[in-house]
Amino acid sequence: MAHRTSAGGGTTVYLLGSLAEGVFSMAFTMVLVRLITPADFGAWRQFMVLASIVWNIAVFGLPRSLIYFYSTADERAQGAIARRTLWLTLSFGCAASILFYFGLDLAAKQFDSPGLADEALLFSSFLLLCFPTLIINPLLLSANRRTLMAVTKVTLALLRIAALIGLVWFNADLQTLLISLNVFALVQFVVLVALYLKVAGPAHVPLWANVREQMRFSADVTATSIAGQIAVEADKLIVSSYFPPARFASYSVGARELPLIPMIPYSISDSISPEISRLSVQQKFSELRELWHRWMKRTALLMYPVFALVLFQHREIITILYTSEYLEGALPLLIIGCIIPMRVTSYYQMLLNLNGSREVMSASIAMLISIVALSFVFLYAFGMWGPALAVAISEYLINTWVVARIARRTDTPLSLVMPWAYLLKLLVVAVGSGALALPVLSLLDGAPLLLSFATYALTLLVLYAAVTLTLRMVSQEDLALLRSKFRR
Repeated sequence: MAHRTSAGGGTTVYLLGSLAEGVFSMAFTMVLVRLITPADFGAWRQFMVLASIVWNIAVFGLPRSLIYFYSTADERAQGAIARRTLWLTLSFGCAASILFYFGLDLAAKQFDSPGLADEALLFSSFLLLCFPTLIINPLLLSANRRTLMAVTKVTLALLRIAALIGLVWFNADLQTLLISLNVFALVQFVVLVALYLKVAGPAHVPLWANVREQMRFSADVTATSIAGQIAVEADKLIVSSYFPPARFASYSVGARELPLIPMIPYSISDSISPEISRLSVQQKFSELRELWHRWMKRTALLMYPVFALVLFQHREIITILYTSEYLEGALPLLIIGCIIPMRVTSYYQMLLNLNGSREVMSASIAMLISIVALSFVFLYAFGMWGPALAVAISEYLINTWVVARIARRTDTPLSLVMPWAYLLKLLVVAVGSGALALPVLSLLDGAPLLLSFATYALTLLVLYAAVTLTLRMVSQEDLALLRSKFRR
């Protein structure tokens, strides 16, 4: 398995599955904003913000603990560990859903959003039915079933879009949307639980053997997850408290990274984590850096042209994805998009692989404090887009500190811990390609927006590919890996 990971086989499959899931997730939102009103969409996004926090707290670190305990356990104990993790997760989900139901009335008053209270039962049932999605991927990853995981991601994403089809024949509103999604979630629940139990296998040892050790591990991870998840949603919560649902809807679609963006570095970091951890324990730091840098460069090759697109076409992206009603989210999209050059790896995951869980927890708490403090300051100074600026500044500040800790734990000078020169050169190439492609837009003046955007994007990518290949920024190993995937 280590060879496959380092060579790129399993990692590429995992990444492709995540990207496909991201594409369909984006398509779901594009359809949704065209079916319901901005006020209803704002209530839906408010629910998703609250649900993300509840899911990450209520799951109690069990997904991360499953990866560790299932991967390192004896084959006879794996089935028991997986099964008890499932039952614990669903039990916590039931308790969380009940509390969520009673808490939505308070949230509706705080956010001036009656829809949250009116549809509290449907919101809460959807929250509960989605709990199996939180642990199926860790199990499949731990069991080295990456292909099955990729197929599952794509299938469920398509099924979620299919849930919207029923809305076409109705007067689509928030209630109709939630009924449709609850039907989808119920089908998904049954499928995932059945798949989970099949992959987990039978329990050959007592179901609750060594459960205390797993719960202690989960508790440590939970502290990090709580701070991290609240930090991710803090700016949305603050904006939602100060602005009505319709305006919040515009902010929420812009001040959140595009679905594909975080999936690329996080999926790659997750997939190479077992090999990184092994090299760390053996203190083979030169091999560790070589593996990490190789995938970091590959990630940057994918991410940086996306940054150029956001930089030069943020208004067009918002219009195409969410319609012109949400153009107020264009500036937050640009600000959050400025984080993309840093998104070449998961810094927290790397530090966890180096046994730096306490430092990751400290970084998560610091990120939360920084985002909350700066969001209030910038909200009063700049208006609705101020919290997005707070997120971008906090991300750079805290992740700079995390990189310094990674350098220290790997006995590496800060100048060598990341391929700085390569990343800077590639960033210049991407931005330069985006600037050189701009004249194409003037030639297409008056053309449909989608055609203009697609032509610009294609021109940018052609220029970008030509320059990176000319400057040999794509290695022969990268090209061989790409050719092997196309042959498949």
